[in-house]
Amino acid sequence: MDLKTAVAALRSDAGVWDHAGQAVDGPKQAIGDLGLAPSDVMMFGVDKGIDKTYANAQHALMDMLGQASENFHALAGALRHAADLYDETEAAHQQGIQRASGH
Repeated sequence: MDLKTAVAALRSDAGVWDHAGQAVDGPKQAIGDLGLAPSDVMMFGVDKGIDKTYANAQHALMDMLGQASENFHALAGALRHAADLYDETEAAHQQGIQRASGH
């Protein structure tokens, strides 16, 4: 595998991770739109804390999905940064070779 192919693979993988980060937004939105009010669980449910347990679980899932999205986008950024560093290093090497050969 040559360097250009490897850099292209890094950039392609970054796109996949960005897409994964965006894909998490749909379920997060759907979960955020859900909810149980005390009137939804009747008095027994309120006494047992079902509405609060549900809300806690909902918030925990939304937090996990938000963290997943952030991590996926951060990974994509790291892959792009690595690809940029490879490109910069390769360009510097090419300039050094040209200078050394008198061009």
